[in-house]
Amino acid sequence: MPDPGTTWLGIKYAVTDLSPTVAAGMRFLVAMPLLILLCRAKKVPLLLPRHLAWFAAFVTVGYFCVPYLLLNVGERYISSGLTAICFSTESVLIVLMSVPVLRQPLRLAQLTSVGVACAALVALVFRGQEVSTHNAWGVLAVLTAAVMHAVAYVVIKKYGSGIHVLTLNTVPMAVAGLLLTVVGLTTSGTSGVEFTQRALLATVYLGVVASVVGFLAYFWLLQQLSAVTVSFVFVIFPVIAQVFAVAFEHTHFDLGSLVLAAVILGAFASTQLTGRHSSGRVQDTAIDSRRSGWSGSIPTDPQLAQIYAAAARAYPEECCGFVRRGAVRECRNVIDDVDSGDVLDSQRTAETGYAFGAGDLLELAGSIDTDDPVVLIYHSHPDVGAYFSSEDQRHAVIDGDPCYPVEHLVVDATRTGVRGARKFAFSASERRYVPVAVYGSPEPQEGLTPGIAIPPQADLARSTRLS
Repeated sequence: MPDPGTTWLGIKYAVTDLSPTVAAGMRFLVAMPLLILLCRAKKVPLLLPRHLAWFAAFVTVGYFCVPYLLLNVGERYISSGLTAICFSTESVLIVLMSVPVLRQPLRLAQLTSVGVACAALVALVFRGQEVSTHNAWGVLAVLTAAVMHAVAYVVIKKYGSGIHVLTLNTVPMAVAGLLLTVVGLTTSGTSGVEFTQRALLATVYLGVVASVVGFLAYFWLLQQLSAVTVSFVFVIFPVIAQVFAVAFEHTHFDLGSLVLAAVILGAFASTQLTGRHSSGRVQDTAIDSRRSGWSGSIPTDPQLAQIYAAAARAYPEECCGFVRRGAVRECRNVIDDVDSGDVLDSQRTAETGYAFGAGDLLELAGSIDTDDPVVLIYHSHPDVGAYFSSEDQRHAVIDGDPCYPVEHLVVDATRTGVRGARKFAFSASERRYVPVAVYGSPEPQEGLTPGIAIPPQADLARSTRLS
């Protein structure tokens, strides 16, 4: 919940007079018209692509409906301070789940730093306020919500990075709001629901500030930064809330509390520095091995011929696909599909861009940890040369790290045939993809960076011309 501490107090005020289900639903209904207006103003599609219907349902239920109902139930039995502590465990869960799902590199030092930060946060909150547990079920409800959100964030990071943040939130949040409100009013009627000024103001605040501003900011960060980086929002914001409390509520914040706050921020910095350094070492080694070793043989001559043929057939549109060690997988470019094209990039068509379908993305991601992983993604550039564009970099690199541990091949396709191709590998020092091999005579001729060794397996003289 990306809000500097005040969300928890708002929830407490809301669920004091409203049922947990109605309170959760109404905050989303308040946010719904604002999100729709933003979509219209920015000309962003409301609906996710049809082939991502499962993903929309997952976000609706797994991120909005159930977790926020559980949070509201929890705050009926435990203090807002204890709720914040329990929910901050989500940061650890996100980090842990990012390892198998996103293949996010994680060292023991990072994990230790996350644990230290969370432990210091617990000590800080216990030191600064009375925390009482009236019902263990409340703690369990909040912890369950934290687990569900951690799973949701990692899934969104994996499958939703190409979807506009407004599209990702608007309809799922609106559907969740309608479902929760209808269920809440149907099951409880007017009993236990008192629309007091306090409850209404808290609901409006939660809907506008927490649900619109907070969600959009957080999901944008989630798409731009690594999951490990974003997970610390849940640790740092409670500290920020303590600072606001000292400034505006004149609460006590002694030297011991200041030390704990410094420990939290220090652990955060340590985690990020450790992650970046270790990531750089691993990726530099991977690039070196590609330049001098096994992956230089991919694509093989038959594979390259198949890719060239696919580019020629697709012309004047871009082709796309990927290569495993054993075979080429030709994929359909779905960017011209009405829904997915609008969501991914409303300014591009199949002649100027490409997009994988959901099934191809699932196969690509699922292959990484197998014995036959995808090692190369290819696409063609009709009439503009074989270079890795800024748009290619934007979709291939997030937060300075490659989305997938693969190389990229760009094919120079023209009306008269294929002139050649260029292969690009990720450089940890430059934090972007750089050219490492050239095949045939693709334009632009200056595209290969001087000083980069070409794998001996690559036949730099060959060029397949297809009609």
